[in-house]
Amino acid sequence: MNKIIVFILVSLVSVSVFADHHKGDRNKGAGPERGRGDFFKEADLDGDEKVSYAEHEAMVQNMSDRGRARFQEMDSDGDGFVTKTEARKSREGKKKGMREKRKAMENERETSSED
Repeated sequence: MNKIIVFILVSLVSVSVFADHHKGDRNKGAGPERGRGDFFKEADLDGDEKVSYAEHEAMVQNMSDRGRARFQEMDSDGDGFVTKTEARKSREGKKKGMREKRKAMENERETSSED
């Protein structure tokens, strides 16, 4: 049981650090508290500024669901395994999608600044 709790805590910290890393400019600044507020707010479902065990479990379940969805997305042939090729193609597809999204946002900014 202790191993499970430690695993969950390490997973939560790892995911929050990974998510924080991908926030970009929205999270400028330095220091250990950078970005932790959003994670806490997401876990604090009733807004009482405390995270109950039930809220924690809901957060862990949500993270698990998203992880399963990402795995299924990468498993392009549906065999229950992700090969290096599938992972690479998935990553390349996401990069391409982000480039297209960024380009569309830049075009939108240019269009709105011309008005």
